[in-house]
Amino acid sequence: MLMTLAAIARAVGARPAGLADPDRLVRGAGMDSRAVAPGSLFACIRGERADGHDFAAAAVRAGAAVVLAERELPELAGKAPVLVVESAAAALGRLASAWREKAGARVVAVTGTAGKTSVKEMILAILGLRFAVAGTKGNYNNQLGLPLSMLACPETAKIWVLELGVSRPGDMEELGRIARPDLAVIVNIGPAHLDGLVDLAGVARAKAALAGLIAPGGKVLASRDYPELWDAVTRLHPNAVAFSAADPSARFFAAYLGANCTGSRFRVRLNGDEGQLKLPFCGEHAAENLAAASGAALLMGVKAGDVEAGLAALTIPGGRFRPICAGELTFIDDTYNANPLSMARSIAAAAERAAGGPLVLVLGEMRELGAEAAARHRELGAAIAGSDCLAVYFHGEHSGELAAGLAEAGYRGAFAPVGSPAEFAGLFAGLGLTRGVVLFKGSRSLGMEKFLAAVAEMATRERA
Repeated sequence: MLMTLAAIARAVGARPAGLADPDRLVRGAGMDSRAVAPGSLFACIRGERADGHDFAAAAVRAGAAVVLAERELPELAGKAPVLVVESAAAALGRLASAWREKAGARVVAVTGTAGKTSVKEMILAILGLRFAVAGTKGNYNNQLGLPLSMLACPETAKIWVLELGVSRPGDMEELGRIARPDLAVIVNIGPAHLDGLVDLAGVARAKAALAGLIAPGGKVLASRDYPELWDAVTRLHPNAVAFSAADPSARFFAAYLGANCTGSRFRVRLNGDEGQLKLPFCGEHAAENLAAASGAALLMGVKAGDVEAGLAALTIPGGRFRPICAGELTFIDDTYNANPLSMARSIAAAAERAAGGPLVLVLGEMRELGAEAAARHRELGAAIAGSDCLAVYFHGEHSGELAAGLAEAGYRGAFAPVGSPAEFAGLFAGLGLTRGVVLFKGSRSLGMEKFLAAVAEMATRERA
């Protein structure tokens, strides 16, 4: 963001009168007083653990040029202007929309139950060959993260690729009105955030809502592999463009052909042109991500030949099915998050990588499933039983349901609930495993990366 104080005041709905230097330029925005950039805006956000108003003075001392607040801050008189609004979070959204208009960038918005961060990174990599691009950092995809991501996009970027995450009805409407995408990309749906969205139909409605929030003349790209999603999307936008990992007649299609130690091969059909690509991704689910990302990039103006070139050197962010080799052991870091759809895909991909060798699953519970939590963990246990894994370690409150699902499906491997990384490390050492694949995955709040670190360090020491 690069805007004057007066323009910021108008955008957020605060009175511009009384600004000592209304033409002063402000660059960037944040809400963490420990990471304030000199000359930026500091937003006072009230959280569960802290109130940003208590840190406004520290932000100004660190160089903040203006403060966005929900009350007067007399201690800042003569030090920095304070723009008072009813809701600082809502004001950040209005400011992000104003910056989008001023910057004139085209916006791609990506949503879905699983894989949206990977798809976002893939789109950025492909478009980056032809355009100056910017995008969401990490998973800044909610009512605070989205505006901050947009405000971090530089004026030089011609295309912004943004990630949108929802957990309750109405979330997408709020986010869509802020982003107003020129292209909405709706990757998939699965049972997630059911404590707010209730069921799969609720997830479909929430994700599909983005199709009705695009900018004038905008386009919608959505998966045709999920009937409830496709129906909901086309009701809002009958001219939606389809991609698929199952239906070759879709305008953008990708099929998984198998993997080796260096990556995977895919058959693609893009705008009628067919061919094969070899890319550094693992797992059958990567075909869906490839179809979505390549379709989005082509709709934004690149050529089919740019897809492979753009993705060849892409590094997917940490915590998203990243293999870590320790001799003949491969630890797979998929610890970023989990829901039933992503969990099933990750386990299948890990089993394929194990190729009949030892497979160990180190899983954290799947949260935000509401009333379906017990049933979904029981289903997970039954699904795991078919993966022929050597051992399952589970961290969380639903170990009983998982164990019941394993037993009902005839699982014969080892199972143990674990309460801490140290406890798990001791049990894992008892396996005496020297080769094979070990998958780590769970909901973000479980911190499954700590379980990975406990054994990865141990394996490294043993090899030293």
